[in-house]
Amino acid sequence: MADGPIARPQRPAQPAKARPDPAPMRLAFGLTGLAAASAIITALASPAGADAGAVGSQATLMVAADPPPIVRHVLQYVQLQPGQVAPSQAVVRQAPVPKPRVVVVTTRQSGAP
Repeated sequence: MADGPIARPQRPAQPAKARPDPAPMRLAFGLTGLAAASAIITALASPAGADAGAVGSQATLMVAADPPPIVRHVLQYVQLQPGQVAPSQAVVRQAPVPKPRVVVVTTRQSGAP
């Protein structure tokens, strides 16, 4: 037993896994970066309205129209006391008179036939 290390069986060599080709994604990222850089440079190089003073160019200026003002009509009902007079510009309407309710109550008291 003391004659040396124990020999272990050798594993067979594993073939390397196939990796996807990175070239198409690198090309897509490169073109996207180029387009983004072009858009940023274009935005910085020509500020808005820079061509308005150029000869032969027509500039159109869009101005937002003010929205019509919102008008809230407030109706205020005031009940006048006896002897009070309504203002001259006020519209006077007669208050509606509620219909009288007729309630008929019949009772049977003890001792009544």
